[in-house]
Amino acid sequence: MIYESYAHRFADVILNSDHELRLELEGVVQAIEFEVVQTRFEEENLRKEEEGKKLNVGKQSAINTMFKEEFRNMGWELEKNVFNDPDNDLTIDFWKRSVGVDVAFIHRSSVGGDLLRLQAAAEVKNIIKVGVYICPTRTFAKEVSPNWRDMVNYEKAKWYLENFYSVLTAPILLMGLNG
Repeated sequence: MIYESYAHRFADVILNSDHELRLELEGVVQAIEFEVVQTRFEEENLRKEEEGKKLNVGKQSAINTMFKEEFRNMGWELEKNVFNDPDNDLTIDFWKRSVGVDVAFIHRSSVGGDLLRLQAAAEVKNIIKVGVYICPTRTFAKEVSPNWRDMVNYEKAKWYLENFYSVLTAPILLMGLNG
């Protein structure tokens, strides 16, 4: 996928200190192809239809599955718990060598909590030195789901990072997928 990025609190500089991991992260993002997402979406809905289950409206599930496969193949830990508390659902989607990644193709109301989770992982628990937040741009969200207005998007996440600069002290690289 093509993406644009915004570095909050020098996240890009920090990520470059582990250049191999930075290239790995970019490789995962670039490995996700929208044509494959579309095919998986159609296959998943065909399977669901045959099983009599409710069909997916948007392609979020296919995108999330593809990211999970790519990160797993590169040796990233999946669903790293921030507080080491099994009753607590504050998890980072992917984690490796002090870098935490959240992929957000979810409801827009989650953006604040997502960024706060990365903040807690960096500043409270010290399990990451930099967070990465991957979400669609507003334009790409329209291709992902008919409910695109309800999704987290790059522009809104960037607004949060800029306007809560003094509160969100963790370095976060925002990546907005363009398709």
